[in-house]
Amino acid sequence: AMHTSCTVEMSDLSRVMDCAVIDEIQLLSDPHRGYAYTRALLGLPALELHLCGDPRVVPLVKKIVQSTGDLLVVKEYERLSPLEVSDDVVNNVKKVRKGDAFVAFSRSAVYRLKRDLETRSDLKACVIYGGLPPETRSRQAQLFNTPDSGYDVLIASDAIGMGLNLNIKRVVFTTMTKFDGNDLRALEPPETRQIA
Repeated sequence: AMHTSCTVEMSDLSRVMDCAVIDEIQLLSDPHRGYAYTRALLGLPALELHLCGDPRVVPLVKKIVQSTGDLLVVKEYERLSPLEVSDDVVNNVKKVRKGDAFVAFSRSAVYRLKRDLETRSDLKACVIYGGLPPETRSRQAQLFNTPDSGYDVLIASDAIGMGLNLNIKRVVFTTMTKFDGNDLRALEPPETRQIA
């Protein structure tokens, strides 16, 4: 294959390449996955390395690159759709709009929301979560993005923040806490922005 795509944890540090791209580089400072981003940033044997992510990580990347003596070129791009925090609280089915995406943090919560929404309203919901096979995830995204598919709302886990292009009009967080495998913890601001 001419190209390889993988999670940052699976990056091959032994294969020399012309160009490598690390997406979501802001996870460099993540307490759980940051080690893998640091390993890839410092260890990928690429002639050119592109880092994509939240611009708030630039000072950290600058500090790291300065210590290695490599050249760093920063290019900033304008968001095509701005993020704005709304004062609206969606606390009943009547406030749900077509194009809404509800974010929950477990498969059971995703399906419970879908059941409750479809039972209490005429709206139909697609679901996306990390454990879905990629083909199913793509199909659910396609159904949500197609205006006349009959699916009005998306109910998803934080998996929607990782590389899916979705025609979401409004993101509604059902909770601002998440179980991280050990503890229930508050979402970090970069996580919240990434999902949104």
